[in-house]
Amino acid sequence: MKEKMNSKECKAMPSKKPRLKHNLVWVVFGTLLLPGILAILVSLCGPRVILKWMKSDYALGGKTQPLTTPVFDLAHIKSHAVQKYVEEWLPRHLPLYSLFIRLNNQIYYSIFKKSYADNSRLIVGKSNQLFEMIYINSYCNRLDMPFRHKENLREWANKLKIISDFFEKQGKTFVFVITPSKAEYMPEAIPHRWHCQDAGLSAHIKEMEKLLTERKIRFVNGSTLMKQATQQYQLAMFPRGGIHWNMLGASIETNAIIDVINRDGHIHLQPLHFDYTMQNEAHGQDKDLMWLLNLLRPDYHYPVPKVIYKNSPITAQHLSAALIGGSFLEKIVDIFTENKTFSKLSYYRYFKLDRTEYTPGKPSIKNEIQVESGKDLAPILTADVVILEENAAGSITQHAELFYNVMNQFAFSNRQKHMDVHG
Repeated sequence: MKEKMNSKECKAMPSKKPRLKHNLVWVVFGTLLLPGILAILVSLCGPRVILKWMKSDYALGGKTQPLTTPVFDLAHIKSHAVQKYVEEWLPRHLPLYSLFIRLNNQIYYSIFKKSYADNSRLIVGKSNQLFEMIYINSYCNRLDMPFRHKENLREWANKLKIISDFFEKQGKTFVFVITPSKAEYMPEAIPHRWHCQDAGLSAHIKEMEKLLTERKIRFVNGSTLMKQATQQYQLAMFPRGGIHWNMLGASIETNAIIDVINRDGHIHLQPLHFDYTMQNEAHGQDKDLMWLLNLLRPDYHYPVPKVIYKNSPITAQHLSAALIGGSFLEKIVDIFTENKTFSKLSYYRYFKLDRTEYTPGKPSIKNEIQVESGKDLAPILTADVVILEENAAGSITQHAELFYNVMNQFAFSNRQKHMDVHG
């Protein structure tokens, strides 16, 4: 057995506690300084120089804006612009960060059929059908939307009549387009926890259809149209991993719009002639929600129709169109431009965000706009065809009301003044 050390020997041995405490202080101090050091190095040398081993983009799916490298100076350090840039840049390029986020999301999705992505606004429904929460809340009467009140619907229908008459009196064609909601289209896939009754077509859509018919406003009801198309084609018009309709559904509604435009006879557009094949790989909007889930192994393998157009490439000579609406309208814009339906097309995204100009044979041009001041209305006022789109989940939307208010201020009133002056 070892002999016990006397008290003098014990005192002579150096203590380990001060050294441990000393090292711990340096670890904490270094950890606190690390973000600042990285900020300085990245700003001075650039991220590619500091982290040469990172060759891949590990950015997560979502509504992210391109990063702008700030100027490295004392002012931008004091304002935390440099630090903020580093904080946003690192998660887009660090493989472990992306890996842990996707792994965590995969566990919740695969085991619990739940997602916290996109601020918990993505809902995993039955048979793994994906929804955005706002569409479910709208269909299941969990939101006090304006369209719930019949007087609001009547007032909005009267405003649409004013818009329609304004263009019709100038020999132009106005069409109001209702695009479908996935929640309304397949309520059977909504999770039970919403306690949502399968009521079929929403009451406000039926009422709106009646009001539009009474006022003789040209319109296309995509909600009813998609139900009919499902019976005819025996396949879903919405993809499992997306919130927007598929290209077949959009093509069917586009043909319905063309038919409404052609009814009066003074404009004739060539109807779409198309065929489709089924493929087991989703692309574009057919996988938009699955992409937003940020999974480790996202499932893009589910049936979606690929549409093949057989129209001859003949552009409608000297016919222009202006389309105002949201994300569902994008596929209709793509279909019109691919088939060269119009000689010029202007797409106002949510009316005020931006305007994209399409001319056959030329690159599209996206423009910033300021519609509230009355600017940028010329492509609408000179168009031969004006299409206003609203989704069934909203029906009385902010972009459509803004369109009416701006037109009422800068177009309707000017026309009335012109009539008063010239009799």
